[in-house]
Amino acid sequence: MFTLYHYYLCPSSRSIRLILEEYKFIYDTQLENYWKPQKEFLLLNPAGHLPVLINDDNYPLIGVNVIMEYFNSLNLKPILMKDDYREQAEIRRICHWFEIVFKKEILDPLIYEKVYSRVVENINPNSHNIRSALQNLNFHIEYFDYLLKNKDWLIGKNLTFSDLIASANFSTMDYLGLLDFRKCQYIKEWYLKVKSRPSFKT
Repeated sequence: MFTLYHYYLCPSSRSIRLILEEYKFIYDTQLENYWKPQKEFLLLNPAGHLPVLINDDNYPLIGVNVIMEYFNSLNLKPILMKDDYREQAEIRRICHWFEIVFKKEILDPLIYEKVYSRVVENINPNSHNIRSALQNLNFHIEYFDYLLKNKDWLIGKNLTFSDLIASANFSTMDYLGLLDFRKCQYIKEWYLKVKSRPSFKT
């Protein structure tokens, strides 16, 4: 059985939970507060970041990209990676976009200001940082609305890793009440479709 070290508002952790649910794996979860990691967790991942997935061999797989490639190597159903190298490259590009760019420009500052600053540091959030992150969010939403024009999924005609990782990030924003798709019909339809999947119920 797999064990996933995660945090509820960590979009990377949410991504792996969605992938595990799509594959219908039975797994345990271990909640980890990323701002105060436990010693046991740091032995698994000295860098202290999430997610970490312990597989059946009791081996720690660290980070979304590593876990994604691990699952892809198992040749599981449903197939969440494409055969064509160009589509593979695009799936990995989008996953990298959310893991690096989206997180840095939007989620990290918003989660810090709206959650961490209040809960952990007991200080008032910085409204300037929140406005800047929301301005960045508008660009990202418009860009992905453009990518989804006249398409059912981000890459090709079927669900892929890129859809799950993108939707995990947007669902974190949705949970914080910060999504506005009024001007982006394509991404709104895509997001509602992904959210309706059984894997999202957990």
